[in-house]
Amino acid sequence: MRSLRYLNTILTVLAVLLALQLWTVWTMPGEAWDHARVAQAVGLSNAGAQRRQLIDQTKLLTQKMDKLLGLFKSGRARVQVEGLNRDADKVR
Repeated sequence: MRSLRYLNTILTVLAVLLALQLWTVWTMPGEAWDHARVAQAVGLSNAGAQRRQLIDQTKLLTQKMDKLLGLFKSGRARVQVEGLNRDADKVR
């Protein structure tokens, strides 16, 4: 008997929560549920365009790194280290 009362209580709570959820969905403006518009409003575009932009930027970065490596290999660019702290080489 006691478990039946518990089950009825839980089912009633779930029914109330579902009713509140439905009421919220029905009373919200339609624009709030349009995920594409919401995504564009916060600055997100479609995934394909994002991937294309990422690929293009990666290719550009690779080209720049190749040019930099060419400068280092030819000797036209050099790296000079100043203010080397000898205590920094020790592992703490």
